[in-house]
Amino acid sequence: MKLSLHNIRIMIKKEFTLVMRDPKLRAIIIVPPILMSLVFGYAVNTDVTNVSFAVFDRDRTSLSREFIQQFVASPYFEMYTYLDSPKQSLRLIEKGDIDFYLEIPNNFGRNLKFGKPVALQVILDGTDSSRASVIQSYINALTLPYVQERFISTIKIKVMQRLQSGVSSGTIELIPRYWFNQDLKSINFYLPGVIAMLISLITIMLTAMSIVKEREAGTMEQIKVSPLKPNEYIIGKLVPFAIIASVDIIVITAIAIFWFDIPFKGSFIFLLLCGAIYIISTLALGLFISTVSSTQQQAMLSSFMFFVPAILLSGVIFPIYSMPVIFQLITYLNPMRYFVEIVRSVFLKGTGITYLWQHMLILLIMGVGILRISVWQFGKRTG
Repeated sequence: MKLSLHNIRIMIKKEFTLVMRDPKLRAIIIVPPILMSLVFGYAVNTDVTNVSFAVFDRDRTSLSREFIQQFVASPYFEMYTYLDSPKQSLRLIEKGDIDFYLEIPNNFGRNLKFGKPVALQVILDGTDSSRASVIQSYINALTLPYVQERFISTIKIKVMQRLQSGVSSGTIELIPRYWFNQDLKSINFYLPGVIAMLISLITIMLTAMSIVKEREAGTMEQIKVSPLKPNEYIIGKLVPFAIIASVDIIVITAIAIFWFDIPFKGSFIFLLLCGAIYIISTLALGLFISTVSSTQQQAMLSSFMFFVPAILLSGVIFPIYSMPVIFQLITYLNPMRYFVEIVRSVFLKGTGITYLWQHMLILLIMGVGILRISVWQFGKRTG
């Protein structure tokens, strides 16, 4: 079927005019990119800081005080108080004044000097299991190197005393280094995923509501008797929203890079290319929703019914590997999953088409497939 470029241009111009005149659609275009970027940038943060703790020191030696000072000097911990009795810790945890309680046993310094096992008691507030797990990892990361360092120092002194002059002994030192997210900031992980969320929200809702609005106004009947072909109508409807979504990608990326200092190591052109492929699938989903909705309220509700599960099964917030196997398999049917992985890889790793071509191909196949089904369903509804 031969398409008329003139008719498509007129349809695109008309659609842009309608979108800019409608306050609801304008709000969807402008507010979500800025608002959600700020919300995820400032509010959605799983970094654990200002961890408050209390200490009961049974040993009261220079080594026990030195050990406590390791926590005090850390940027993650804040000393709340020294305790006179371990019974006081329960009340402080119940009130939420402290995140954990540390008890240093008798003979802590003596056992540490002679390389004997040392057992420390740590009681954490497990109300927030995620926070408690992170705090536990922080405690381990601080405690183990300190104990090992003291033990190695003791061994070295003993060995050096027995060795002849001029003979030295060495130790193995492990220095971890994190690639791609050196500071382990959660914002660097979460904020790039906002791009996928917003593109889905804007394109699906705009497409579904715009088409349903014309059906409510009765203009769909006029289109049937006009020279405008169904495919020309669909292209004219979808192209403006694709352009708007592309602009939103630029806006959100700029906010992430220049406002929140998120590292961007990849190609921006490649990101836009992947975004264009992803937009095909989201526009197709919006077109499909318009075929099953009779009013704008139904279209908005249907959009959210798809949008919320898609977020939960995309890996934007919750890791896919922690889901039950059945839900992990379902995520392979979610286009957002693939685009989230692409965006994070481009932002943090600088990955290109060499490693992401499979994701792009799957997105393209899914997008074209969903679009064909949506066009067929749209033709049945309007035919």
